[in-house]
Amino acid sequence: MTTAPARQRIIDAALALVVEGGYEALQVRAITERAAVSSRTIYTFFPSLDSLLIIAIAERAGGEVYRRLTRGSSRKRSPAGRVEEVIEDLIRIMTDNRALTVGLLRALLSGKPDVAQHVRGFAATTQAVLATAIRPEGPRAVDRETAEILEAIYFSALIGWATGADTEAKLRTIMHRAITRILRTP
Repeated sequence: MTTAPARQRIIDAALALVVEGGYEALQVRAITERAAVSSRTIYTFFPSLDSLLIIAIAERAGGEVYRRLTRGSSRKRSPAGRVEEVIEDLIRIMTDNRALTVGLLRALLSGKPDVAQHVRGFAATTQAVLATAIRPEGPRAVDRETAEILEAIYFSALIGWATGADTEAKLRTIMHRAITRILRTP
């Protein structure tokens, strides 16, 4: 057993279980066995398994993803081109590990009161990245509103992909259409 602190072992165990067996594998007993902790320890750090999964993904990938998507080195000159690049990066990140993305979406959509703050955080981060892509020198209110609309479309399209209702190509098509229509240049 590793000497990593209990909280980190719990996060590592949760992520490994979801990658290996999907959302259904995220069980208290399996986490306690893999992380060598008690169920009480799990709930000391995390109010629910859904919160645990969201926090685990955010801590593992969130900061790196945000830095990568706001790096400001876009080769595209137009807002639509920059947003297309960001959306392509987001789609690539989210489709790289279907089990983890499906687990994240199921956790975000669980309807549990302790998860609401994470849903807001997920949306706010995505909106901030999109608003920065629209106007790198500093988003205005209209840019933030546009980013809010695009994030809602992205989230909805991502759910379609995650449930199997739509293909990855359809996800890309939906987002391309949304970006083209919303950020159309006169």
